Amino acid sequence: MGLGNFISNLFGKEKATVSSEPIVEEISTNLYEINTRAFDNEVVNSHLPVIVDCFTKTCPPCRKMAPIFEKVAAEYDGKIKFVKINLKNSPGIGKQFKIVGVPTFLFFRSGEMVTNVVGFVEEEKLKEKLETLLE
Repeated sequence: MGLGNFISNLFGKEKATVSSEPIVEEISTNLYEINTRAFDNEVVNSHLPVIVDCFTKTCPPCRKMAPIFEKVAAEYDGKIKFVKINLKNSPGIGKQFKIVGVPTFLFFRSGEMVTNVVGFVEEEKLKEKLETLLE
């Protein structure tokens, strides 16, 4: 089994819709879903620190994490930008950051990834990580 098949099986059977155009969709206060084409503009070039939730729709821990991520995004409005990226639609991000499990959270400051966390994260632990991003 090749790496592509392994990753495809890992992330489930969700149908991918890869776009050649940048996509930025506002989900709620301070929470955006983007694709690979929008990554540099929305994450790397952001004037705020950014946390990226790399997820798939078929992942149970990702679905469990979604309301927590949305709640915390509203609390950190104006301090940290919150972005979601569906790895089925943006496989290049998974390859670029060597993501092998979802959810994976990527923490960026000044355009550079400073750390990551793989798997479900309790709200308080997520906030602890975010506070270190602000330091």
